[in-house]
Amino acid sequence: MSPTEEMVYRHVDQLGDVGSGESSLLPWLMRWLIATGHIRSRTYVAYEVPWLGRRIDLALLTSRGTTSAFELKLGGLQRVLEQASYNGLSFHRSWVVVGSVPQPSGLEWAERLGLGLIVVQAPSVRLLLRPVIRPPDDSVMRRLRAAIATRAA
Repeated sequence: MSPTEEMVYRHVDQLGDVGSGESSLLPWLMRWLIATGHIRSRTYVAYEVPWLGRRIDLALLTSRGTTSAFELKLGGLQRVLEQASYNGLSFHRSWVVVGSVPQPSGLEWAERLGLGLIVVQAPSVRLLLRPVIRPPDDSVMRRLRAAIATRAA
């Protein structure tokens, strides 16, 4: 089994039945993250990470300590933009993952907030915006890295 196949097995095939809600975006997103190098063999991958009284849908921690948060939504772009903007205070990168292309005003807001935007329409995954990279405060980073590593274990 190749390293890529092993990562797909570990991170996609192990998801099981994701249902028809926002979790249905995960298998396609995970394949894309692996294919584009966002997830590598030493990347911690954690689902439903408790953080500041909320849960982050998907969090990544690279071997170099860089963190990324992904909020998934099938509808209600305004709410997911709000959630992702909160994540931008603690994570290096904050992403929104949606099931349809947002209206131009939604794209404009995501760009203003410095959020990455990914559209998943299975089997297609499209990157519409790259997030602004913001280094969080060191004290926040220590706690966040521990939270992701614990949840990924």
